[in-house]
Amino acid sequence: MRAVLSRLAVGGAALLAGAATLLLGPAVPAHADTVFIEVNPSTILAGYQVALRGSCGANPNAAKATSTAFGTVTLTPEKGFLIGSATIPSDKKPAGYSVKLTCASGSTATTTVWVISASSTPTKGPNTGGGYLAHGGGGTALLAGGLAAMAAGGALAFWTARRRREVRQ
Repeated sequence: MRAVLSRLAVGGAALLAGAATLLLGPAVPAHADTVFIEVNPSTILAGYQVALRGSCGANPNAAKATSTAFGTVTLTPEKGFLIGSATIPSDKKPAGYSVKLTCASGSTATTTVWVISASSTPTKGPNTGGGYLAHGGGGTALLAGGLAAMAAGGALAFWTARRRREVRQ
């Protein structure tokens, strides 16, 4: 009984320590010292719009995002991030284009936006196998295996409970 109470006490202390860390941790955003730029989606058809999100660390001023894919866009501060959007011209050739964030402080960050053409989109799913299970070939085997695993688990639970009763007596 003491061992169980000791384990509960240790577990409770660990839980309280974790909760205190979360609640009393720093109120500064995780990106406060990080300079980054994100493009969403990172792969896009020419002619569509991408969302840009970035950070200049502790510098909350507007910044510029520049790429040969869309030109230059000003990102404005919003909810702790720099936010903007850009449209990829419909005549842009399929390729990976660098996107560079330039902060007012002079810090920079880069990422890549991948422009694809409509002809490069897949017309069917990837070849992932013969479809044996999907065509009913393995349903019986899966059912039998699942039932056997459940029976083994039940037998193990019964055997464990029986052993505990024998030890107590």
